Amino acid sequence: MSAAQLKTFTLFADLGDAEREDLAELLEERELSARETLFGEGDEADALVLVLSGCVEIESPRSGERLSIGPGGAIGALALFSVGLREGAAVGVAESDLRLLRREDFLRFAEDHPRAAFRIAAAVAAEVAQHARAALSQRSVSVDPSRPAE
Repeated sequence: MSAAQLKTFTLFADLGDAEREDLAELLEERELSARETLFGEGDEADALVLVLSGCVEIESPRSGERLSIGPGGAIGALALFSVGLREGAAVGVAESDLRLLRREDFLRFAEDHPRAAFRIAAAVAAEVAQHARAALSQRSVSVDPSRPAE
């Protein structure tokens, strides 16, 4: 994957060419066939997944919701910053060309490029905030465990 291709992903759009080149060297190639599982709900979230071509569907068995991610989309950006489990399963809808950025590789990149890592973190935070606003506008949500959402 080239630095120019990485620029098409929102998370990396604000990085310089040299930073994107260094990041591109860390990406792991992954091909996914139709109906092949990339990860399951409850698997360790240890990598960001970039979709170069094809389509991956994320499904949450708990909520029953499905989300399709196509070219230019990213899955699991929070995995770069926190240890946790996947909240849903990811399955190929069509043959897909993916790149994975493992947390440990990103953390090494962050040591060498702290300003770039901060820009990536800011982009992830903006994406999370956008999703939270969308969720809040659709239904009642509670962050108080003693008062569940209606």
